[in-house]
Amino acid sequence: MTSEDNDVIRPIAHLGGAKPPAPAWFDAAVKAPSEEGAVAVAGASIRYSAWGDHGRRAVVFVHGGRAHRNWWRPFASCFADHYRVVAFDMSGMGDSDWRPSYSIDTTIDELLSVIDASGAADGGRPIIVGHSFGGWVTLAAVERHGERFLGAVVIDSPIGKPDPDEGYTILRRHDPGSAVKPNKVYGSLEEPVARFRFLPNQPCTEHYLVDYIAREGLQKAPRLEGGAGWTWKFDPGHGRNFEIHYERDLFLAARCPLAFIYGQESAFATGEGFDHLRSRAKGRSPFIVMPTVHHHLMMEQPIAFMSTLRTLLACWPVRVGN
Repeated sequence: MTSEDNDVIRPIAHLGGAKPPAPAWFDAAVKAPSEEGAVAVAGASIRYSAWGDHGRRAVVFVHGGRAHRNWWRPFASCFADHYRVVAFDMSGMGDSDWRPSYSIDTTIDELLSVIDASGAADGGRPIIVGHSFGGWVTLAAVERHGERFLGAVVIDSPIGKPDPDEGYTILRRHDPGSAVKPNKVYGSLEEPVARFRFLPNQPCTEHYLVDYIAREGLQKAPRLEGGAGWTWKFDPGHGRNFEIHYERDLFLAARCPLAFIYGQESAFATGEGFDHLRSRAKGRSPFIVMPTVHHHLMMEQPIAFMSTLRTLLACWPVRVGN
């Protein structure tokens, strides 16, 4: 075992794969009925879930890398009394199909297709909420189709400092010809659940949330030695030929209102890019830093996260027209 292995935080390893107790609000939230659907985008089936009445203003949640739509399920019902709430699996993750290759433009097409298929635009322009990698997707969608959104909330996405003339690239292509290590197939469900960790590495004491997203991120798969086992749903090849480039400094003239939520202890809440973002947001966009939490802030303080986002949406953006 390397020193790096010793530094890895596996929040529920001590449970050995056993399900931890959960509070009543969580049990009610994950059992809340949802509409389940799928839409075909460029040959791939994209799965989505929706809560709340058709015809309401919609909030569309975009998950992070190697995650899935059920990261948002514990929180969806908190917003469904006022909004149409939608969450989807990007291709290569969750229950959506894998692709031979991925691109930001195709991912934006997935987002827009899910909005149309789920009725998320029936109540006017929706609000997009993206976490981490999903925040990058959200900003790229704003750059290309900002007129379709009432607002966009970026949650703890690493942001660089752009060149005012050239824009900036925040995710670069890898060599598409290099080998891809397949996801391991475990002999039991309990083993990968116990091994689950966050990327970036961080603690989390809300064990029921960690356990839930871990289990929802696994699927049955055949084992080479025979029989069935369990493996992660995400495509390990996602991102190899994926590039995200913004043509300009989005924060000077965004095509829809932007808001930002960061964790005070996040590795992304520091540095030149973060300072640039915060200075650009001043006087333009709400900028919230939640105390004591890391990158996956909704998993560390779920009630505080829901309260923060509900309060933000209650007073922002200023609604003019649709």
